[in-house]
Amino acid sequence: MKTMRMIAVLLTSLSGPALLVCPSVARGQETEPWWLQPQRMVQTNLREIDAAMDTDRYVQEIKDFRATVVLFNFGGIVANYPTELAFHFRNTHMKGDLAGTVLERLHKEGIRVVGRFDFSKINEKFAAEKPQWLYVSEKGQHVNYNGQVHTCVSGGYQQEYMFEILGEAVDRYPLDGVFFNMIGYQRSDYSGNYHGICQCQACKDKFRAFAGMELPKTQDDRSPVYRKYLEFTRMMSDRQFSRVNAFLKGKRPDLAICTYTPTGVDIIRKESNTPLSVGTYRDTDNAKATLLTAGRRQLANCAVYFIDIPYRHAAVSPYLTVRRIWQHMINGAWVDFYCIGPLGSQEDRTGLDLTKQLYRFHADNERWLKPVRPAGEVGLVRRGNAEYDGLLQILAESQVAFELTTFEPASLQGFALVIVPNAGGLSPSECAALDEYVTGGGRVLLTGKVPEALQSLAGASFRETRPAEKGSYIRIREGDRRWLGRDDLAKLDLVFLQGPFHVYELPEDIEGLLRLIPADMFGPPEKCYYRSVSEHPALFAKMHGRGAVACFPWDIGSHYEQQCHQGHASLVLGTIDALLGLDPRLRVATSPLVEVTHRAGKDGTFEWVSLFNHSGQQGQALHAPIPVRDIRISLRSQRTVKTVQLLRAGTTLDFTQDGQGLSVVVPRLDHYEVVLFTYAGADPPAADRGSEKTHED
Repeated sequence: MKTMRMIAVLLTSLSGPALLVCPSVARGQETEPWWLQPQRMVQTNLREIDAAMDTDRYVQEIKDFRATVVLFNFGGIVANYPTELAFHFRNTHMKGDLAGTVLERLHKEGIRVVGRFDFSKINEKFAAEKPQWLYVSEKGQHVNYNGQVHTCVSGGYQQEYMFEILGEAVDRYPLDGVFFNMIGYQRSDYSGNYHGICQCQACKDKFRAFAGMELPKTQDDRSPVYRKYLEFTRMMSDRQFSRVNAFLKGKRPDLAICTYTPTGVDIIRKESNTPLSVGTYRDTDNAKATLLTAGRRQLANCAVYFIDIPYRHAAVSPYLTVRRIWQHMINGAWVDFYCIGPLGSQEDRTGLDLTKQLYRFHADNERWLKPVRPAGEVGLVRRGNAEYDGLLQILAESQVAFELTTFEPASLQGFALVIVPNAGGLSPSECAALDEYVTGGGRVLLTGKVPEALQSLAGASFRETRPAEKGSYIRIREGDRRWLGRDDLAKLDLVFLQGPFHVYELPEDIEGLLRLIPADMFGPPEKCYYRSVSEHPALFAKMHGRGAVACFPWDIGSHYEQQCHQGHASLVLGTIDALLGLDPRLRVATSPLVEVTHRAGKDGTFEWVSLFNHSGQQGQALHAPIPVRDIRISLRSQRTVKTVQLLRAGTTLDFTQDGQGLSVVVPRLDHYEVVLFTYAGADPPAADRGSEKTHED
């Protein structure tokens, strides 16, 4: 049978690279600025009334959290230091120098301070004197919100006076970094009221100089003028932070700059907040994607403690906060937590203990958690759609250790197998990169339409696209089951198809797998049966150079994202394991509710597997997870493992090791754990660092 011959060739001929690291993500070995090492940051966004707080208690609370960085309110809307500038509003609740006192105390404890500034608004008494600094709504009005008036990026306050404030603060205080809140052209207030495109004179003049057009008066996505305006706002924001970078680095090259744009900054800030319905793996995706393209920058993604802006004193589920922080921490980003007011002033303290435990876990084990590189062998190209989301979920639920990748050759070469969702939109350069990767021995799984430039690579010739039709299916035949090698397909003869299907003609030596069942009758029940199965393959594969390509000519990932039918997941996993012959170094046998991340020490003396228990999630509710028992981990290594240790439990595990690799069983996973494998030449395991190990009751 042609298909069987083709599959057999794949299985016996592939010898993909046994690689452990995605070079595009890995850090260099040279001395790095402090901010590139993952830090533990706490942002206590202070209110005016907090100026009277007990600073001794504040510093002690930060120490108890084992934080290494504090994001502290310095200036902008309210100055928490005795500013001497005429248009910088000094906190009327402050006696003495709040920011200076706290900074000095924190520095004595070895804790760095990033000053927080917000130039999006100015006190109403100054606004009355400087109307040319202000935002003007589409109705020609200024926006006064609780006595703070919106300013404009184009105006003199943000273009000029902001630098006087920054200069005063940086010259006066030995800040370690500067953070900017509410950047860019704001169109709404805190209540969500939309005020529109700024119509101030500075915006009109600058846009006319930029585009030779008059400023649009309203938002209209179809308008070429409005699209040009969006270019203008991006240009102005990028130019603003390029100026900020030059100004601050000119004063202090070691000063870290942090905000929500990647331009001109050292630390990219993001937030995990409401809505909650963004998916279990949102923060894993966020961390991996940001660090993939960050270059010489870090990610500080704060877990927002409160429910929403109007309800900043009420906390989200403690287990949601832990999940958000964990998924960023374990993927190499900063540990970052944000609440309103000092820690000891929280009126909803339900999540503080669990958050503190996670901070202490990182502090106790940072020797193992910081100096690492990604070790996942599967690369997933981030496409930002349902197809991508579904494939990511399949990998995560199946404990396939994966990383995100770009099409840069250095990035692709870090993986034994690369998955490309929705391949039809690839550019010629991206297709060329995949061709080179496969020719050199890589394996690629494509979904959706195969680009014309890759059709010879995939051994297929495009014929037509059949639009989505209700009542369509994918037939799973007995031969398909044998060659995909999945026991969970034994009782499955079809899976549903709800989307377009791309028809390809294959050469005579490739038959392909699976078949399209065209749409047929689905009602009434007496007429609910199909009458034919086509010969159109729904999966095909081909050797190319020293590598191979497999393709689902339909969006199989989006089907899983929509219904989470195990049949779609099994087809993907069978293709990865059997058809493309991936033999991963790491295998974890456990519940789909356990998320796995794989990292290796940069010095080659250890590696670890993290485990996170998602069993407490019920819809949008997150509760204490149910323990998962007897998690079996198999790890293939050419080196002898000396010890296997559970970092959170502070215990060592018995294991077996032979020529095929190592096998160990984690007896119980409560919430989260890191399984550490140390090799010859490693420092002693960090069991003695676990004196503060704590567990949820």
